[in-house]
Amino acid sequence: MSKKRIRWIDNARAVAMFLVFFGHLGDSWFPALKPIHDAIYTFHMPLFFVLSGLFFKPAIEFVSLLAKRARTLLIPYYVFSVLAVITPVVKLLKPSLYTSAGKTADANPLQTIVSIILAQGNAGLWFLWSLFMASLALWITIKITRDNVFALSLTLTIYVVIDFVLKSIPSAAQLPFQIGKLFESTAYVGLGYLLAKLCNAYSWDHVKKVSKLLLVAASFVVFLLFFEISTNISIPNVLIQCFLSFLTTIAGIASAICFSLLIPNVHVISVIGKDSLIFYALNDVSLKLTKFLFFSILRFPVRTANLFTELILGVVTVAAAMIISYICNAFIQRRMRWCIGDFSALSIHRKGK
Repeated sequence: MSKKRIRWIDNARAVAMFLVFFGHLGDSWFPALKPIHDAIYTFHMPLFFVLSGLFFKPAIEFVSLLAKRARTLLIPYYVFSVLAVITPVVKLLKPSLYTSAGKTADANPLQTIVSIILAQGNAGLWFLWSLFMASLALWITIKITRDNVFALSLTLTIYVVIDFVLKSIPSAAQLPFQIGKLFESTAYVGLGYLLAKLCNAYSWDHVKKVSKLLLVAASFVVFLLFFEISTNISIPNVLIQCFLSFLTTIAGIASAICFSLLIPNVHVISVIGKDSLIFYALNDVSLKLTKFLFFSILRFPVRTANLFTELILGVVTVAAAMIISYICNAFIQRRMRWCIGDFSALSIHRKGK
């Protein structure tokens, strides 16, 4: 594969990142947006896993993969988790400040800190640990199946089934180091790997515009249909419920990917996609700062607004938070690349001495 960046993949990562920011607006501030948040949460993180799987290379040695992923995923996890610890520390030291921002302070802050350290559930930047574990598990799975498409596809399907079983066990989500989500993350990273292997996903930028428009319209309609059925129609059969949930996720991923094919080559969007790891790491703190400014200090009347006003305020809030993250990302890229596992500048500096 060429080292040249693939526009639609950077665009898709930027779209996924916007969805992360928008999904984290919170129902307490934006109650009218809850249905939109629910829809986003059906697919936005699986989308990230699929996009990561597009570049998975099973030819790499396991030890090299372990070292590389630990450097590029676990170092950022623990460096940026310092930001995630701010909230429980504020809860611990001054809960009144936290509640003034529209949150409850009833959770045990010490338990939250432990959960972040051990990467349990949805604590902190859980996705980074989850992707790390999925990369190792997929490498092993590919070797066991000998990279046979049918065997690998069947195995990944079994992983999806196991994941649905685990989701019915509340304690599974609290297993350390994202073990509880291992089958889900591995299945979707594996799906991305299969897409790259079978569908020549790297060439999708060259699909005709008319075809792109039709794909966007069709995938979005299908997603809305599945989401509506799985959300608002009571289905007594658990297996059918799980199957509809899976189809909703796949349709959401397809919608986001198809939409990304329509986005032109815009530098800002490309940067967000290329450096999505940093934007993900900064999204929580930048959103908290923005919401505190808009709704606690400037007192924008978001909670009493109608759906349209909430939607506009939500987009403005996300845009402001992403601008903050964009500025911070520029600084990190120039001065602190070590925090994303890139120590090349430090090595050059030592050699210069």
